[in-house]
Amino acid sequence: MPKPGKNYLLNTEEKQEWMRDYFFAPRGLGFLEPGIVGPDDARVAAFNVAKSFYQTRPDVFNLALVAEKTGLSADEIKARLQRMYDERLYMLVKNSSVGVYGFGLWYWVVKMKDGCPPEEKQKLTDWIQNNNEICTGYACDGGDFDFYCGNHMRVLDNLLEAIIDPIKQNPYVEYVHLCPVRRDLRESSVNQADTPFRFREFRFSDEAKKKLFEYTDKIDEKDLEVLEVLNNTEFSADLFNYDVLQELSGLDGAKMREDFSHVMDESRFLINMLYLNFMKLGLNNHCYLIRMFQNTPSYRKSQIIDELAANPDFNNVFEFTDSYHDAIFMAYEELTDSQKLRETMEAYPEIEEILEANSPRQFRRWTARLDDDTDNWEMCVFTDDLLQNRMARKNACSLCADKEENESC
Repeated sequence: MPKPGKNYLLNTEEKQEWMRDYFFAPRGLGFLEPGIVGPDDARVAAFNVAKSFYQTRPDVFNLALVAEKTGLSADEIKARLQRMYDERLYMLVKNSSVGVYGFGLWYWVVKMKDGCPPEEKQKLTDWIQNNNEICTGYACDGGDFDFYCGNHMRVLDNLLEAIIDPIKQNPYVEYVHLCPVRRDLRESSVNQADTPFRFREFRFSDEAKKKLFEYTDKIDEKDLEVLEVLNNTEFSADLFNYDVLQELSGLDGAKMREDFSHVMDESRFLINMLYLNFMKLGLNNHCYLIRMFQNTPSYRKSQIIDELAANPDFNNVFEFTDSYHDAIFMAYEELTDSQKLRETMEAYPEIEEILEANSPRQFRRWTARLDDDTDNWEMCVFTDDLLQNRMARKNACSLCADKEENESC
């Protein structure tokens, strides 16, 4: 975290020193560093085997550790995990550290025009949900903007051609603002690779937990404690039972653990976590999209974002670069004091604008679909624009219903 009392001037020994306070230095997008491996690499076998079986075999997880921490029996832990999965309360997922993985994480905000017919907004909603290249995102039902979604892509022009331009052609869209992610600090209450705090720490305040158990009967204290233990293992590799993974796959369990530890704990270019499905809990994400004054130095922007992110009530925190906006924070509306959180932000003189919106719906969890009502739960298509040039063809308006409409766009 940038340190108080330092100015980091270019003509001093403090020049860009603040960047070294993070595991990966904040910088531009699309950086590809040596040492990363693809999601199907043998060194990611532990995750891939667990991802293939955990839906019916919750014993792929480290139940002994959970039992030690919670006092529950292994059978009860398995039963709780099975019930929570069957009710779509959680999903085993992984994230990539986009600062080193070779593609940018390009989020974007869409504002529909006043008076937009509900059926036209629904058309765009369906297009976003069914577009495999839009790897994550949220729909909002009231506030200053209507969608907050993102793509992982290597080439900005491919994003503009395939996604942004078709949306801009929609006559009911007021604007689309790009929000390229410079740092992914926290997702679904779990600290990510760009956090200044403990890596893979599950952040959920005691007050929020109390309100959660009062608000819903879908999950109880012990259920959340089980998920908390698994998301808070000292090392990522501690998440799984490698004897079970070996039994299921025929691969060497010790080797899977060694490789997984290298990928997740030592290199940190991938992170595993258990996603808590806020939609099934009846929760809404209250979004705060902030812009700071343009004369605020980058180190100070990061410093402010880190200070705000220290509050565990924020379950999602992203810092942007080269954007009209500087960051987005999300907090569960039913479990937190939305006005108090806004006032905390307004106390910073550097913050010029705060846009707010309420999101009851998330489309995907890093490519994994969340729309179980259409039997697409956990369906995952990982897209990549490697070696592609989307500008080589005329961009068809993907939102138009037929050929005649398309030709008129």
